[in-house]
Amino acid sequence: MKNKGLKALQPLIGEWEYTIYNAWFLDSMDTKVVGKTIIERIYDSFVVVRGELDATPDDIWIIGYSDAREEYELFYYDQRGVSRIFDMKFDGKHWSFLREDKDFYQRFSAKITPNKIQAKTEASEDKGKTWRKDFDITYTKLK
Repeated sequence: MKNKGLKALQPLIGEWEYTIYNAWFLDSMDTKVVGKTIIERIYDSFVVVRGELDATPDDIWIIGYSDAREEYELFYYDQRGVSRIFDMKFDGKHWSFLREDKDFYQRFSAKITPNKIQAKTEASEDKGKTWRKDFDITYTKLK
């Protein structure tokens, strides 16, 4: 891999089972949703994250890295037709992304171990003054 930023994402590459929980939008805070995520490289250009729920495509993320800016960008799209761009950070142990758009702000923060990613997502409707939990998500590596 020629791009040093994308090479650093190696710990994410693989197949993962995800579990979403503590989500305000599910039937109850005890409800858990389990799905599958595949994270892979596209050539030596990007990393793609594909989420599936019940074997149906749910969301897709495209991660790129700017050599000149030394920064990641994450492009997000889901089955609802929602499309967003996040600024992303990754150091091998922590993974985060943030968007600060006029509709609302969102952030994702995760701790990474070799076989698990433990993350939480939050949203803010007042430009980051206060944050509310969206949901927690755990990824467990399958292969």
